[in-house]
Amino acid sequence: MRANLSIFSFRRMQVFLLKIFIFLLLLFAVDQIFGTLLEHLHRRASYNLNWTKENWLLNEHFDMVIFGSSRALRHYVPTVISSELGLSVFNAGQNGQYLLYAYALEQLLLEQYTPKIIILDILPSYVIKVENPEEEFERLSSLAPYIDHPEVRQLLTRGQCLGQLKYLLKMFRFNSQVLSILANLREKPSRVDNGYEIIGKSEFYDRNPFLIDVVQDAEIDSFKLHILKKFITSAQERNINVAIVFSPVSEKISRQAQHILYFYSELFESMHVPFLNFATEDYADKDLFFDIIHMNGVGADLFSRAFARRFSALIQKKTAIVSCR
Repeated sequence: MRANLSIFSFRRMQVFLLKIFIFLLLLFAVDQIFGTLLEHLHRRASYNLNWTKENWLLNEHFDMVIFGSSRALRHYVPTVISSELGLSVFNAGQNGQYLLYAYALEQLLLEQYTPKIIILDILPSYVIKVENPEEEFERLSSLAPYIDHPEVRQLLTRGQCLGQLKYLLKMFRFNSQVLSILANLREKPSRVDNGYEIIGKSEFYDRNPFLIDVVQDAEIDSFKLHILKKFITSAQERNINVAIVFSPVSEKISRQAQHILYFYSELFESMHVPFLNFATEDYADKDLFFDIIHMNGVGADLFSRAFARRFSALIQKKTAIVSCR
């Protein structure tokens, strides 16, 4: 009798496990089908107020690509720079994103094509230790659809087994973007000057200092410094002209920021990379700014023209040196 009960229990367990297996198999199949559909819609999505710019950058070819944070987004006017240099220009700056995003996006770009010039608009906080280091990694979730790229995968999962497993589910890659993807099907593309966000002339708000301005005894983050170097060498290895820029601010920068800018200057000189520092009193006019560290449309036009001319002079000098050898 006990033997029969044991056999019966064993068979029930087998049936139960088989049902679980079939359920998981069906779940995986549904995930792959709908995930593939979302992936297709995501790749077709065009840029508008409801969508980011990655597809736009990766699907077209540009001579100059400018990376960075919201400061890059609001300071570089592609039409102005293009008219000065005679090159196609794309502003890949992004609100709320920093060095890790710029590096990941650069790697995606270089897999698609090789631009002539790469510019990184840098922040003093790009290489310092911050109170919540996880936050910058979490913001990379917008790049989850590109998880198949090894550098993007490494940053998103940080090599953790659980992180890699969850991204095997295709729908998980789009879990925060499903509504945006669906809304995007009804919206028309918004191609406002190759990625530049126009603010126009606005009232000045005395807010948004640099993060480093409120950090005491800032320390260099070795991992982020490594990423910054890789951003530069990835371009150099492909013979891309790369330059780092510190764009204008509305007031004199703090002692902490000055210290980091000096560190940058030494680093970039050792890597043979031009560092264009626009932290001068030439732009100490609040009529050119939206807040302490972001220019308005008037300021962006003025700076973009100055940047283009200074960069042009830099390239001409480099060409002259090469031709003399």
